[in-house]
Amino acid sequence: MESNFDVNENKYKEIYKKKGYTSDYILHQNKLIDVSNSKEFKPNEVYVIARYLFEGIKNPGDTSVLYILKTINGSKGTFIQRNNLKEDRDLVANFFDDIPEENISKKDNLL
Repeated sequence: MESNFDVNENKYKEIYKKKGYTSDYILHQNKLIDVSNSKEFKPNEVYVIARYLFEGIKNPGDTSVLYILKTINGSKGTFIQRNNLKEDRDLVANFFDDIPEENISKKDNLL
């Protein structure tokens, strides 16, 4: 996973948006949800194309992870995991741990 100290996740999100990754996703009850149309995806229906780790300049503990995703129906977009509550981190970890290994790209990025 690439570490980026001088670029924030929003800049990368915009770069990927220009490449067709236009959907925004959230997690709810161990399902990935496309915000634009409320379609739900189970972990086995999601492909991780790339991941980026962002650390705060003033506070290295202030981290976020930008996931570049594709779903089984061809939807492409992004999900941002912020360093928030432990419950949120656990929800994200559980979901991404359940994605089959073959659905996870070995490349850290597409740029």
